[in-house]
Amino acid sequence: MQIGKLKEQVNDICWAPQTSSVFASVANDGRIEIWDLALDLLAPKVTWFDKDNNDPTGMTFIKHAKTVVRFTNAISPVLFTGNVCGQVDVYRSYGLEHVKVSPEDQRKRLMDAIKKDTFESKETKKSEDEE
Repeated sequence: MQIGKLKEQVNDICWAPQTSSVFASVANDGRIEIWDLALDLLAPKVTWFDKDNNDPTGMTFIKHAKTVVRFTNAISPVLFTGNVCGQVDVYRSYGLEHVKVSPEDQRKRLMDAIKKDTFESKETKKSEDEE
């Protein structure tokens, strides 16, 4: 199974209710990805595969396609997934908490994350701002 780039069908995504730039996705290879567009537009912050508890090495992954993902509405980043076997799993992610901000700050956070990049170097932008 490839752990790097996603080459499988994405089955569901869900925006985090507390942070406008964060969403989770699930795919046919069983992966869960959590993205934060404010930090990186091209790579997920977290990629997770369930491990087979019967493998003592911990190197065997469960490959059941995940079909649905949902965040809780609570402040803590807990999410649920469902898979093709009818199982529901609960996950607690650490290190992804964000302080509560106003709706205007949430809008600004998302707009800043998705604004068009002119691909100018930071030095060029800085010198133009100083003029």
